[in-house]
Amino acid sequence: MKQINFDQIISQLKSELNSQCAISNKYGIILASLIDEFAKGKVIPQKILELITSAKEIADELNINRINSFALEAQEYHYLLTFSEELILISKLDLNVNLAKFMPSISVFLKDLSKSSKEQEIKDFSVFDFSKEISKIEATLKKEKVTETKYSIIKDLIKYISN
Repeated sequence: MKQINFDQIISQLKSELNSQCAISNKYGIILASLIDEFAKGKVIPQKILELITSAKEIADELNINRINSFALEAQEYHYLLTFSEELILISKLDLNVNLAKFMPSISVFLKDLSKSSKEQEIKDFSVFDFSKEISKIEATLKKEKVTETKYSIIKDLIKYISN
């Protein structure tokens, strides 16, 4: 199973799209980033995650199938939040960038990236034998009981002498 190098993907996005990007998992933990506000290892702010998780309800209100992204306009930048079931891609863009041209390509990119990240998931799990583990625990407990009573006479003598 090959691990996805998100840092390399972010650097490629920076060079090809000329934008700062960050990739997060569906829980909001930043996996790789070139955006200072969304540093690697940090968590996306709760209000933004709530907006992303409410996308289905918003789509229902608007009578559309689904919402793929949200664009937020700040003083100096656009923040484009593009999301799939597994990943969230945050793009920090200049205000002069045409979002209508940028959004479709970034959506297709995220869809492909999500597919490859899903393929790397573990699909086969080994069967855990609880009976073996329970018998090991019971054996350990029996040994502990034996050692507990093994030197009880010496322990009693030491207590008696020390008093």
